[in-house]
Amino acid sequence: MRSAWHDTELDIYEGHVELETVGQAAAIRQVIAEAIRSYAPGELLYLGCAGGNGVEVVNGTRVVGLDLNERFIEKARERWGHLAGSEWICCDLNETLPQMGKFELAFGALVFEYIDDLPKLLQGLAAQVSGHMVVMLLGTREGAPAVTASPYKSALEGVGKEFRYLSTEGFLETATGAGFALVHQHEIPLPGGKHFKAITLRRRL
Repeated sequence: MRSAWHDTELDIYEGHVELETVGQAAAIRQVIAEAIRSYAPGELLYLGCAGGNGVEVVNGTRVVGLDLNERFIEKARERWGHLAGSEWICCDLNETLPQMGKFELAFGALVFEYIDDLPKLLQGLAAQVSGHMVVMLLGTREGAPAVTASPYKSALEGVGKEFRYLSTEGFLETATGAGFALVHQHEIPLPGGKHFKAITLRRRL
């Protein structure tokens, strides 16, 4: 089934998440940088990479980015294709997870909330992640809308309708069943009554 993400322009999405009143892009950069410093992975699998936000901190790590929007992938390849061994692949994670070998680190933010069959995807990731996976789930306590008010809101209403909040507890239960163990989690406050739950998982051997 076609997603509204297919028709979303990267400058619209990036313009929205970069706003100080939204704060999501900066939080994603922070968490990726912390994960790279902590685990120094040889390979990074970036789920829902968009234009590659956060990749600027990568040094000596092979990056494979996945996104369902072909224009997002083209821009990510233009920006980061110079990184040794990097690949930027257009795919819909609701349909398939490409077989790409093993990754010491996987990362995904604002991705799992759009997945129809979460157990299937996590089981597929468990087969390819040999080390850690860092996940950022968006949450709200105040009934905030799926898309925070911004000049870009009307252009993002379609993807907002596809978004669904995931409970941290439910996600962790599914991830544990797929073969991951919780390392730690913490909350990152965002403007507009929202927050990210940053969850670090380790693949059980």
